[in-house]
Amino acid sequence: MTSIPSQTSTESPVALRSLIHKALGPLLFLLIQFIPFFGPPQARVGFGILVWMVYWWITVAVDIKFTCLVPVILVAFYPYLPVEKVLQDYMHKHILLIVGATAVTAAWAKWGFAKRMALQFLLLFGNDTRKQMVGWFFLTGLVSFVMGNTPVAAIFAPIAAASLFYAGYETFESRWDSAAASNILIAVAWGASAGGMATPIGGGQAVVTLGFMEKYIGHEVFFLDWSLRMVPISLCVMVAMAAFMYFFMKPEVRLFKGSRNFYEEELKAMGPMGYEEKVVFWGFVAIVALALLRPLYIDFVKGPFFKWLHPSPLFFIFAVSLFFFPSKNNQEKTILSIPILTRHFPVAVLFIWPGAIALGRILNQTGASAVVADWLEVFLHAGHLTTVAAFSIGSNLLSQVTSDTSAAGVMIPLVIKTFEGWGGLQFGAVPFIWLSSAALSWSYAVASSTGAQGIVAGFGVNLKRMFIYGILGGVLSVLVTIVYFYVAIYVFQMDAYILPPSM
Repeated sequence: MTSIPSQTSTESPVALRSLIHKALGPLLFLLIQFIPFFGPPQARVGFGILVWMVYWWITVAVDIKFTCLVPVILVAFYPYLPVEKVLQDYMHKHILLIVGATAVTAAWAKWGFAKRMALQFLLLFGNDTRKQMVGWFFLTGLVSFVMGNTPVAAIFAPIAAASLFYAGYETFESRWDSAAASNILIAVAWGASAGGMATPIGGGQAVVTLGFMEKYIGHEVFFLDWSLRMVPISLCVMVAMAAFMYFFMKPEVRLFKGSRNFYEEELKAMGPMGYEEKVVFWGFVAIVALALLRPLYIDFVKGPFFKWLHPSPLFFIFAVSLFFFPSKNNQEKTILSIPILTRHFPVAVLFIWPGAIALGRILNQTGASAVVADWLEVFLHAGHLTTVAAFSIGSNLLSQVTSDTSAAGVMIPLVIKTFEGWGGLQFGAVPFIWLSSAALSWSYAVASSTGAQGIVAGFGVNLKRMFIYGILGGVLSVLVTIVYFYVAIYVFQMDAYILPPSM
């Protein structure tokens, strides 16, 4: 198995190979600067950073946390963007969500709720590693219908990690080195991604697409209208991906340690939920409920005084309050403390997730994503199937190397411009908006593709495994998308996809 970068040693027999991998990252960056195919000089910088970071991620040439700093290291030598702009790229409105939700789940680990949840999940799906993987995939996939992929991963990745901890994978390194453990974390991230376009509140890419479509057609797109069109393709892809994961992503062990009776006995030995468990559980549930029900009350809580009701600050506020919430345990004064946080907080998340977000933004700012969009224009008049295939593949490719949200920001305006008047229709771009927005949601390969992948990377997922199978899964998902929309648009000529919603 590939060793973890933090364990790299110059005394290792593979030291030379490690040195070569380290050198190849920046060398690939330099090589791309001399290839006109990658666009103007500024765009080549973006492509170079992408290739450098992805290469180091999948070869584990250096610690993955260090890889996340490549854009900052590079700007110190070559100001491809203003320094302050690069540093700002690491900041995101969801950072409070990541820190808050992870801090809350650190309290779960301390007071036993994480163990209780893990045992319940193990009882539900058994200790078959592949069944657990599929179970996590569908669980996060369905929840992501109504929550963004980043919040879904922030909620469920710590629970999955807790179940793996109880199965014997207690460290970042042990989860990285295990195909079975990595599969579980991959399933959490991919499920969160696959369900993100099913509803208009399923993720950033859905919100971006919704905004462009409403501006294009000139009226509101209702939740139900959107869902009736996008839930079917989302479910088709999820079923195909679940089958792919079950039959092809084979783990090194068939069963996690323990048996159903063992899990039942352990759960029984824990007894009923304690006071501290109830506080961290019900507080968490209340925030998730507010997030799910947000569309129902959003019109009543507008203005700056209600900004704190957004899930991101809510999780952070709750986590901070736990530092002051008294504990009934004699050894701890409060439910959350610095020692508890130090022991249970996955520090890698604070590097990998912002690094992934920064990479996606830098690709946009340098013009690299626009170059990819330009490559697609030649396929516009190449025939029905070729057009569907080109824009499906192109949308997915762009989201794989940038992020799903960034890809939506680039592709949807391009689609609207390209297909205006298609078929003699006033809003001819509508079917291709649905097609492209679906395809760009199946981005599974790179940690920067979605916030979900950046989060699970911080819990020890093997990035090389996620990349290889993510590419294969992306190909499968795109094939399903091509068949689905070709049949819907050209064979059955379904008004639901060809005409604007609510018409």
